[in-house]
Amino acid sequence: MTLGPSGQEKLALAAMTLSAAIWGSGFIVTRVAIDAGFGTGWILFGRFMVTTVFFALLFLRDLLRMTRRAFGAGLLAGILLFFGFMFQTFGLARTTPARNAFITATYVVIVPLLGWLLTRRRPSGKVFAGALLSLAGIALLSWGAGGEGGSLAGDLLTFLCAVSFAAHFIVLEWAVRRAKASQLLFLQMAVTTVLSSFMLLSDPAGTAALPVAGSADWTRGLLALAYLAVFSSGVAYAIQTIAQKHTASSRAAIVLAAEALWGSLFSVLFRFEPLTWRLAAGGLLIFVSILLASYVRAPEATVQPEK
Repeated sequence: MTLGPSGQEKLALAAMTLSAAIWGSGFIVTRVAIDAGFGTGWILFGRFMVTTVFFALLFLRDLLRMTRRAFGAGLLAGILLFFGFMFQTFGLARTTPARNAFITATYVVIVPLLGWLLTRRRPSGKVFAGALLSLAGIALLSWGAGGEGGSLAGDLLTFLCAVSFAAHFIVLEWAVRRAKASQLLFLQMAVTTVLSSFMLLSDPAGTAALPVAGSADWTRGLLALAYLAVFSSGVAYAIQTIAQKHTASSRAAIVLAAEALWGSLFSVLFRFEPLTWRLAAGGLLIFVSILLASYVRAPEATVQPEK
């Protein structure tokens, strides 16, 4: 039985729900790696290096046939992905997992706004209302952050992460029409690995995590990196890259933004932070903004796979 475009889109959105759950758990696992003494550079380099090697072996035939056009598309997507994770990991070291997860989810309203700048197609009033609600939620989460395990600097870094991920959504929708999913998966992981390796030269926390320093809990840290490499970088991004061939970036962002709900749920369950009124109220505002955006049909046409 062959699914039509509508059926393929529904299947793609359902698959991305799994990605959202995996990424939500990734907030907690990344925090575990940070608490184990691993710096930002080592966390990013470790998780993406393993995934890069795996994809290189798995997709070797497609990689040998890569065109210049495909390479350029994957390079741009990889650069944006790196900046998203860099800002997110720096922010997570300065705030709590739930706050980091909620603020990251604001990309759901940033995506259509960036799309408007690029395509000149004005989003509806619901999108603007969602954006204002998200900003109100961020302000509520950030207010008085110092006394609740977070900081304004951590929240601002996380917001830069949201902007980077929003740009990545838009570029990835463009890129899936110029390269095979296997090529994009490898290039995104490879570019992020290379850029992360440069951070090791200037990341004191990452240097301190070396065995000679004796300050890192390598058992916890390596187990956390293994989970991030296999599930958060491997499985989740494979789903997103393949699924975005069948839906638009704004719709994909809406579904994947549920990672914030999973992230904050795991954060409270694993006692990284208490359930406070600011967390609940700020998270509720951001969640409502996501619901508002979900009732807006994507302005972009659904992307069909290349034949």
